[in-house]
Amino acid sequence: MTHEPPPTHGGPDGPSGPAVRRRMFQGSGAGLAGFLFSVLFTWGFVLLDHGPGRTADDAALVAYYQGSGGTSLIVAGFYLVPFAGLSFLWFMAASRHRISELTLREDPLLATVQLASGIVFVAMFFVAAAAAVSGVTAVRVGDLASTGVAGATRTMLTYGDALLMIFGFRMAGVFILASTTRALRAHLFPRWFSLLSYLAVAVLLFSLSYLRWIVLIIPVWVVVAAAIILFRRIVGQRAEA
Repeated sequence: MTHEPPPTHGGPDGPSGPAVRRRMFQGSGAGLAGFLFSVLFTWGFVLLDHGPGRTADDAALVAYYQGSGGTSLIVAGFYLVPFAGLSFLWFMAASRHRISELTLREDPLLATVQLASGIVFVAMFFVAAAAAVSGVTAVRVGDLASTGVAGATRTMLTYGDALLMIFGFRMAGVFILASTTRALRAHLFPRWFSLLSYLAVAVLLFSLSYLRWIVLIIPVWVVVAAAIILFRRIVGQRAEA
C-alpha cells in the first residue's frame, strides 16, 4: 500500500498556489489602481477646470491658452486623464473578479450593469477632457480672430461640462450602486461603507447642481473601496499563511 505525499506549500493547493496568488493580485491590483485613479482623476479635473471662465473675452482666452494655463491643460488631457481612465478600468476589472470569487450566487444582470456603466463613465470623461483640451488646440493652431474660434471654444467647454456633470456623474452613480450591491452580497464591503455609498449614489443620480465638489465623490469612493479591498486581501493572506 502506497501513500501519496502531502501537498507542499508551493503546490497548486497550497497558500502560494495559483488560486491564492490570483486572489492576492486581484486585491492588490484593485487597491493600487484605485489609489492611482483617485490621484490622477482629481489632479486632471483641477487642471482642466482651472481657466479664465466661460465669460472671458477673446484676449483673456488667447493669453490663457497660449501661456502656462494652456500647457497645463495639455498635460492633463494627454497624460493625466488617459492614465486615470486606464487605472479605473484596472480597478473595475480587479474588483469585479474579486467580488465574483466571493459571491456564492452570482447575479449576471447586476455584474453586466457594473461593467457597462464603468466603461461608459470612462468614455464620457475622456470626451469631456477632450472638449476642454480642444480650446488649446484651436487657439494655438488656428487663427482666433479670423475664424471665430472663441465662440466654438466656449461651446466645447459647455459641452464638456454638461457631458461630465450631468451624464457622466449618473453613470458613475450607477457603477457605484452596482458595485456596492455586489460587494455587500459578497460580504466584501462593510455595512457602514455600503450605506455611505448608497448616499453618494443618491447625490450623483439626483443632484441638479454644477457644484464642483460633487466630482470628489467619485475618487473618494474609489480610494476607500480600494483600501477596503486591499485590507481584506492582507487579512486573508495572513489567515492563509
